[in-house]
Amino acid sequence: MSESARAFAHLTISAQDLMAALEANPMQEYWLADLETGELIRRPEDEGFLDEDEDPEAYDDPDRYMTVEPMGSPECFQVMASYVESLPDGEAARSLDRSLRMRRPFRAFKDTLLDFPEERQKWFKFHDAVMLGWAQQWVEDNLPGAVLVFP
Repeated sequence: MSESARAFAHLTISAQDLMAALEANPMQEYWLADLETGELIRRPEDEGFLDEDEDPEAYDDPDRYMTVEPMGSPECFQVMASYVESLPDGEAARSLDRSLRMRRPFRAFKDTLLDFPEERQKWFKFHDAVMLGWAQQWVEDNLPGAVLVFP
């Protein structure tokens, strides 16, 4: 095991929390990885939303906390587009493809999935598999040696 991998071998990271952090809206929240405990901490972007007893500088130690940079909108959009491309030709594929060209494609895609309950369940499985891959890659890139776990 390399020295860098040993540095984080004591950490277990929640896969669910990391997947949420990677999809976070940076205008609303950000996530930090605690390099001592492996805990992922969700923080509001606006300090005005902190509890009154919280210290806004409590997480400023870069030796202890690492910001989890979320995936960007283009990457998240590509996941939806890849899912649509994987579908057989049919009403669901056409409707979902059309939703991706609408003004608010993320909302339109989610709304369109409500019309296709079976595809909606398949979408969640597809989405979760992609997000898990991203989470695993993030751990390998940022915290080598840490273990991704499901609670």
